[in-house]
Amino acid sequence: MKNRWLVAGLLMVAAGVSLWDAPAEAAKTASSHPFLLIGMDGGEWKVIEDLWSRGELPALKSVADRGIRGPLGTQYGQSPVIWTTIATGVTPEVHGITGFVVATDDGDVPVSSTMRRVPALWNIASAANLKVNVIGWWGSWPAEQVNGVVLTEKAQYNQPDIIWPAERAAEVKAALPALNAEYADAFPGDANFAPEDRVTAHFAPKLTAEGFDAQFMYLHGSDPNSHRFWRYYRPQDFEEKIPQAQIDRHKDKVPDAYRSIDAVIGRVLAAAPSDVNVMIVSDHGFHPLERVTTKVVMDMDDVLERLGYLKRDASGQVDYAQSRAYTVGTRQTEKDKRIHFNVKGRDPSGVVDAAQVDALRAQLTADLARLTYKRSGTAVFDLRDPDPRDAERGADVTVRVLDDQPSKTLLLDGSTELKGIVQSMVENSGGHSGDPPGIFLAAGPDIDPKGNIQGISVLDIAPTALYAMGLPVADDFVGKPYVELFNDKYRKAHPLQTIPSYGQREFSNTQKAGDNDAMLEQLRELGYID
Repeated sequence: MKNRWLVAGLLMVAAGVSLWDAPAEAAKTASSHPFLLIGMDGGEWKVIEDLWSRGELPALKSVADRGIRGPLGTQYGQSPVIWTTIATGVTPEVHGITGFVVATDDGDVPVSSTMRRVPALWNIASAANLKVNVIGWWGSWPAEQVNGVVLTEKAQYNQPDIIWPAERAAEVKAALPALNAEYADAFPGDANFAPEDRVTAHFAPKLTAEGFDAQFMYLHGSDPNSHRFWRYYRPQDFEEKIPQAQIDRHKDKVPDAYRSIDAVIGRVLAAAPSDVNVMIVSDHGFHPLERVTTKVVMDMDDVLERLGYLKRDASGQVDYAQSRAYTVGTRQTEKDKRIHFNVKGRDPSGVVDAAQVDALRAQLTADLARLTYKRSGTAVFDLRDPDPRDAERGADVTVRVLDDQPSKTLLLDGSTELKGIVQSMVENSGGHSGDPPGIFLAAGPDIDPKGNIQGISVLDIAPTALYAMGLPVADDFVGKPYVELFNDKYRKAHPLQTIPSYGQREFSNTQKAGDNDAMLEQLRELGYID
């Protein structure tokens, strides 16, 4: 299945931003068996074992039954950070991905392949003349040029570079309406929970059947559903009594996410060669939050209008000449609302005397304190000084939306109902603070079902994957290759080879997607960023 060199040791990111010269030592003799790495975001053993006890998740069960399984140690807390660590074998300080977004002069930008400072497993394998498939991996956009296919996690968005080779973009775009309809019920939760999973569900079996030496794929939906619906799946984990009607409505959301992912894994394994070595990993596990949190989505300009600080014109836009305060650069999903005072001599349509700014702030503070949540009587807002970053964006004050027992109806002065201000409330009851371990499963002709995986962590996946592919392991990796995972026959035929380093590559923090705002909005809706 080995193809001709397509990259000749030099890989370029699709946008031409990043370059990487593969070390000459990288082109070692590879394994004769194909390798498949499947990522399952937030996979938790409690859920899997619960569903196994019901006779479900047959794909995961088949891998466990013929192979080996155990906990996977984790750290770093945020999914894109961990998945990049899994794919590169180095720490965030080295690979450069340290959060969900990167701050730039033009605002926050979701992580992308151009921000990664080191080669990933698919770059290394491709440079060693292996045919690779990358499907839906977090941070794989824009698609990098490889010997094979990169179908990025951004295929659902209207932008270039969603796939390599680029000529396959039309195929992907043409398939979106049908696959979104086909898998609308397969991945539970809001429509934006895991749009990339619907693409993966459709294309992963097809790309698998086209052949590969190494394939890296990722499924997301288990994570957001666990964040959102954990308390309905495991109400016994919470002291607060949950109405049975709510439990009945949502109790299957987490299991259904696992069922959908297992079905995709099953179709991929059925399409893969029978001699494939497969590893399935998650970036972390899950546990109940100590306190259920709720993200309150609201239009702060609506609040200012109802309190008399903002006026609108006939078209519904802010009438700056008649407004004392309004928001700047603030989305409805953000917890911290940036408020700008319309000051004479500073702002083109200023109406507030500079000498009255302190009094205006005090009045706004008092007026916001008049608002409470109807259900609980708790405060809705907390006004504070803006941090330097918010001040640079024009904020004179920052108003934080509080989430202590919120409700969709607000009360003014404890009696007057204000409806329509709160657009929605996004509840989270599951989390992964404290780094609960993820899952690790492996099976295949080279895997020893009785091998040793004691202590394996996310830092060990990249070196272990390279060993499985018959490629050298870098001395500067933080983790180690778990050679004891493999059987004696494989270990004798493939003594461990090392290389000083796979080096770094040029990178850029400025790659922005055409639908950048939509992607940031999705991250906020899921509770990943504020």
